[in-house]
Amino acid sequence: MERNELVLNTTILSGQCDSLMRFRSEAAFMTFQDMASRHSIIMGVDDFTLLEKDNAMWVVSKTKIKINKLPLWNEDVTVRTWPMGAEGVRCNRCYQIKNGDEVLINAITEWVIIDATSRTLRKVETTSYPSDVDWIQEKSVEERFRRFKDDFTDEDLVYKRLVRSGDIDVTHHTNNVTYITMLLDTFSVKELEAKQWEDIEVSYLNESFEGETLSIYRKEKEDGYYFSIKKEDGKVVLMAFFK
Repeated sequence: MERNELVLNTTILSGQCDSLMRFRSEAAFMTFQDMASRHSIIMGVDDFTLLEKDNAMWVVSKTKIKINKLPLWNEDVTVRTWPMGAEGVRCNRCYQIKNGDEVLINAITEWVIIDATSRTLRKVETTSYPSDVDWIQEKSVEERFRRFKDDFTDEDLVYKRLVRSGDIDVTHHTNNVTYITMLLDTFSVKELEAKQWEDIEVSYLNESFEGETLSIYRKEKEDGYYFSIKKEDGKVVLMAFFK
């Protein structure tokens, strides 16, 4: 196994599928999260190692997914991930899901390292992140991350959601995948069955924690759907785009 990438062969399971037995958007986010976690262990920079050595932890700040074709239940696929090295406080990691030679999904995430005590950004070079890796230069998604505009009003509020214990991950904040479920819950099953997402982009701006109430906003524009999740004090937790 190459240290600079991780490739796994797997099968799409029923629990990863929607009501039409298509690979769910949340499942894609979870798959990429799990691949990144597993590969970070191989590289020796997983959350627990980073916490022990550097009092730091990983946080994903942005995700962009390009869907060519959704895999279906019981379909055999290959999932691949590779990091592209560090630039200041940011690291990009790429992902790909294929069936044979056919690329089904491409994705890229931007990760940052935060101090475990202060929860502020840390330069990658201040941690034990490896510098002796022959980084793969291939980029799965060439488009730049978009800049979101917070132009949501009370009319765009769809519902409110209490963060519960089952939403919390190892960093003791709301798991990133949980937010995707919150966004998709603004649609009915009938609406989701009529849609085939092509582009998904999420920008994670602030943490949320158990016991907090979040407001989920959705606005439809000419190019797609825009979302925002906010705390009770108005602080934006997340902004997203689905096309």
